[in-house]
Amino acid sequence: MNTTATATTDTATTNLIITMLAEGSPVWFVAGMVNMRSHDVYVIGRAAGYPDKAKLRRAVWAQKNRTRELQAA
Repeated sequence: MNTTATATTDTATTNLIITMLAEGSPVWFVAGMVNMRSHDVYVIGRAAGYPDKAKLRRAVWAQKNRTRELQAA
């Protein structure tokens, strides 16, 4: 498994990838939108729970709530 893609991808791009996958976009489409290889998008999605869309949605929800908590503090 190639972890270098995850290490070099910024948080905003990672969140965008996870959100698009959670919305049901195919990996090849997401890769084209963020200008990455499909394999790298798959690795990022897999780390967040892809192909389980419910798990991806929970990851997106958790990230949004973590961000709100940090801003409120």
